[in-house]
Amino acid sequence: MHVRPSIHVRPRLIAEAVLGLWLLLALLLPMRPAQSSNAAPITITTISTTIYSSGNLVDMKVSSPEVDCPSRELFKWTPPLGNLDPQTLPVVYFLHGWPGSPASMLSSTTAQLLASFKAGAKPFIAVFPDGNAKSHIDSEWADSSDGAAMIETWLTTNAITAVEGSRIRSRDERAIVGFSMGGYGASIIALHHPDLYGQVVSLAGYFQVDDLTGAFKGSVKIASQSPANFMNSARKLRWFLAEAKDDFTIPIHGQMAAWSKKLLALKIPTSTNAPTGGHSFIFVAKEAPLFVRWFVWAAASTPIPTPLPSATPSQHPQPEITPSTSPSPSATSSV
Repeated sequence: MHVRPSIHVRPRLIAEAVLGLWLLLALLLPMRPAQSSNAAPITITTISTTIYSSGNLVDMKVSSPEVDCPSRELFKWTPPLGNLDPQTLPVVYFLHGWPGSPASMLSSTTAQLLASFKAGAKPFIAVFPDGNAKSHIDSEWADSSDGAAMIETWLTTNAITAVEGSRIRSRDERAIVGFSMGGYGASIIALHHPDLYGQVVSLAGYFQVDDLTGAFKGSVKIASQSPANFMNSARKLRWFLAEAKDDFTIPIHGQMAAWSKKLLALKIPTSTNAPTGGHSFIFVAKEAPLFVRWFVWAAASTPIPTPLPSATPSQHPQPEITPSTSPSPSATSSV
């Protein structure tokens, strides 16, 4: 039952008002970024080093701030370089699908990368990280709401530090590629971190939330995982999209057309390809020479600071932009 407060409760009302004002100020004042001294030290363990597809393949485990996998595996493949210094090379991160593994992307792309480099394409270091999870096996390459998996945080901090070492690349020397679930992961991670990646390749990816095992809880988190909420970030990226004509996988079928339409409406440079074939690593292998030639790389820059964990960008979805003009014919290309 509602009771009108009497004069005797005014001190309590004053205290509640003061507390409310304090909370409001706390929300409005900017939060301090995380300091490197508070970050857990990164542990890097080299498992093996071998020759693979004529290149140098290092299998390593890198610590991760999560419950599921406190240490995640990744493979770093450096092509044969002759007199080139590997520290001058760009770096490309390849994300596998689900079910999948780093080995699946590694085995389906490195021979094609090597052939492209021999044919004159600018070489780069290729990285194949593990994006699997235990608590929510359909990981979506994300930080889960419960913190059990922190894959996006790991990939954008510890993994970069472990791979790039003393010369952390600029965004213009780093790209991200993904197949299937990895295509979604590559896209949403680049949209969350356009300061880290300059180019995105989505191979049979999708651009909507497809959380099959409950990694995302609450409307804010779900909105934060929707690519369409980050069109301002999309403007800062170059896009290569491919989807096979005979790929009827749900939810992938038609996603390239829908996403490219959004990008082109905002005059965002986009290349698309719709080859024959289905949802397979044969498709991935055939696309590799195309996106290798499509990449545009900046000259090697001076080292930039090691990435630090920041306020989760996924908590701040951007409003979708409504274009005021028709798309430019020069904004798109087909390969």
